[in-house]
Amino acid sequence: MGIRRAKRRNGERIPLACGGKQLNSVDDVTEEDLGFAKLVYEQALGDDKYTFIEGVENPFSCTILIKGPNDYSIAQTKDAIRDGLRAVKNTVEDKCVLPGAGAFEIAACEHLLNYAKKEVSGKTKLGVNAFAEALLIIPRTLA
Repeated sequence: MGIRRAKRRNGERIPLACGGKQLNSVDDVTEEDLGFAKLVYEQALGDDKYTFIEGVENPFSCTILIKGPNDYSIAQTKDAIRDGLRAVKNTVEDKCVLPGAGAFEIAACEHLLNYAKKEVSGKTKLGVNAFAEALLIIPRTLA
């Protein structure tokens, strides 16, 4: 299958993924110029037509198609995907993971409850317990 009038960026990515070479003419095509993909199809989504290439030999890149009812939800989804991919990239580059999503608050609550049991008494104990329980609002909300 040949793709006509592909964007320059796509013209560079497709040969990397499928193999073969980008050509301007089919006159001098040889077998070495051809790449491979298990499935190539064009699909119309709204007013635009998209070419999907699946089952390539070197899948080093991909495209995520985001659909939604309005521009706001698409922008929110796009930002969430970008944040998630950036978190994965940072994890791979830094070779470490820091707990998040309320992990600190849960650990602080547990520490304060143990502290209140062993070392505090009276009204102070009630205050420490209340603060420890208040810390759990964040993880509960996230959950």
